[in-house]
Amino acid sequence: MKEKGFMRLMTFPALIVFLIFGIYPTIQAFINSFTEYNMTESTDKKFIGLQNFIQMFTEARFWQALGRTIIFVGLSVLLSYFIGLCISLLLDKVNKMRNFYRIIYLIPMIIAPTISALNFKFMYNYNFGIINKVLNILGIASIDFLGNPSVSLYASMAIDIWAGVPLAVLILLAGLESQSGEVKEAAMIDGANRFQTLLYITLPLLKKFSVIVIIFRIMDAMKAYEIISLVTGGGPGTASETLNIYISKVGFSWFEMGFASALGIFTLYFIMLFANIAIKKTKIFSEEGKYEN
Repeated sequence: MKEKGFMRLMTFPALIVFLIFGIYPTIQAFINSFTEYNMTESTDKKFIGLQNFIQMFTEARFWQALGRTIIFVGLSVLLSYFIGLCISLLLDKVNKMRNFYRIIYLIPMIIAPTISALNFKFMYNYNFGIINKVLNILGIASIDFLGNPSVSLYASMAIDIWAGVPLAVLILLAGLESQSGEVKEAAMIDGANRFQTLLYITLPLLKKFSVIVIIFRIMDAMKAYEIISLVTGGGPGTASETLNIYISKVGFSWFEMGFASALGIFTLYFIMLFANIAIKKTKIFSEEGKYEN
């Protein structure tokens, strides 16, 4: 009893911090979402019920931002997972300097998103960016990564993929190293080639690790803000404006905190819905799922 009481006492400071910086802002945003609240006006908050949510679902700009968010998250998660899987399979076969290569591939995860975004912004520059310089050497015309509405969203997405690959490598490589070599050797003895061993043994055994990567990457990509804000600012126009950028503009440029809170609450439940579906469908954290490949 004394040990349990001591453990509860030690978790109390963390609980207080979580309540102050996690629960309270969420509750406050939920309350604000039902009000008309503009920070530039001296009038008090006015309760308007579901009007903010009605405005949100009837506004074309919201649906456009949601569509870009789905494209951004979907492609970023799939490509970062696939690239991370390929790198993990290669690193699993490396014997010499294995730790060195692992550290190299983890560098993008260590670098702050702000620094990564600014570095890529310079590299994307139309006139003196290194990417266009290389393209010119190869005989390819320069690409306006930041000013072309058809390219800007994908330019930001490439940075998120670059930053997200190390997480996939870290988790998938741990999954590969936990697999027994005896099963693969038995399959090879039975006549299976390397591709068949990968397809029918290695990948199914990586299912749980793959789901963890995808869940974390979905939540991470949904929260992407610094990259898009610093590289394109949601532009040109609204070509790369995702939900996070739209919320930022509504709340901190237009000061419509009530409407911004409604958008934030929707985004929060949107992320939770994706994560909940993935967890339930795969049973990754359930007792039943522990015995499934």
